[in-house]
Amino acid sequence: MPEPSLNWLSVINLLGVVQGLFLAIVFFTVKKGNRTANHILGLLLLVLAFIVLEIFLGYTGYIRYVPLLVNLEEPVVFLIGPLTYFYTLALLETGFRFQWKKHGVHLIPFFLQSMGRMPFYLQSNAYKLQDTAGAFHQPIEKWIPAEKILYFPEYQFLVSFWLDVVAITFIIAYQLYCFWLIRQYAKKQNESIWGLSDLSLRWLIRTLTLFSLFLLVVAFFSLTSEDDTGDIYIATSCSFIFYSLSFYLITHLQETVLEKDPRKKYERSVLDGAMAADIRQKLEHCIHTEKPYLNSELTMPLLAEQLKVSVHHLSQVINEQYGLNFSDFINQFRVEEMKARLRDARFHHFKIEQIAFDTGFNSKSTFQAAFKKFTGQTPSAYRKHGSGVKSS
Repeated sequence: MPEPSLNWLSVINLLGVVQGLFLAIVFFTVKKGNRTANHILGLLLLVLAFIVLEIFLGYTGYIRYVPLLVNLEEPVVFLIGPLTYFYTLALLETGFRFQWKKHGVHLIPFFLQSMGRMPFYLQSNAYKLQDTAGAFHQPIEKWIPAEKILYFPEYQFLVSFWLDVVAITFIIAYQLYCFWLIRQYAKKQNESIWGLSDLSLRWLIRTLTLFSLFLLVVAFFSLTSEDDTGDIYIATSCSFIFYSLSFYLITHLQETVLEKDPRKKYERSVLDGAMAADIRQKLEHCIHTEKPYLNSELTMPLLAEQLKVSVHHLSQVINEQYGLNFSDFINQFRVEEMKARLRDARFHHFKIEQIAFDTGFNSKSTFQAAFKKFTGQTPSAYRKHGSGVKSS
């Protein structure tokens, strides 16, 4: 390989790697907000930073000092789609937690590609550096043949053009599914996908949109460039994602990091004490007599319509007088209903999941998180060690 060298494109990408690593550390360590979502986003940024680093090293020739990294980004790209999906779930579902039995299937392509390329990774450093030099159209001083390891070099598992096609299709499929999930959530809230009231979901939409533009660049250069010559532009576009996210975080610090003062949120509201008391009375009467929380499709607009009050005023009453957001306010009644049924002998043959879904929850992770939040124990522990069982 030729002596390592830098140009303006490589400098942009080197700074992009540093910026990506910095952002990853920020999201790994920030203590406010949705910590699970922050950790997943930190991991996604770490993956992207690694991909940019590998491209930077190959493009500049510095890969000669770390040949172990040659082509390691090939399986890593299959983590982008699943991590984007997990991040979306973490923001949409209360109490989301990664579970191998449920979510591990999304990581199968990553493990398959890792195992499939293992014979290449076991080649000599000289051969791997030769492969990188050829991919970037750099001069090769002496041809080094590949060692026969398993099916390599006769058969190379998912490389070059077809790797790009499969990887891009894989990522785009997850991207579209994430947009669909957010759209479904927005429909339940009677909101526009571009005008969601939840700040974290607005951040998610903007991040996914930015990432979609990046995918267009990836698709263009991956499918039109010979070998890896277009990768530096892919890395550059990814670096600009890091710069853009940093700029957004700095300019929207109040929204994305700091806790908002709930008093300022409603400082322009015309809701007075008498109106608030009336809405609270209507709300409590509705909750205890009609039990709207048993409807898994219940949203604040639906409940406000049922009470014949404005969504904004209902939100203000719940936030100020109960100290809860709408989701926690409704879930606390669902948890109480679950507790009653778990203690009732008539429901002892029902599965916990069935009871949860019958009381208005729509996902296993949501009811488990809510139940533990309001009772301090899991539903199964409560059923086993609860305060006795009521006879029928």
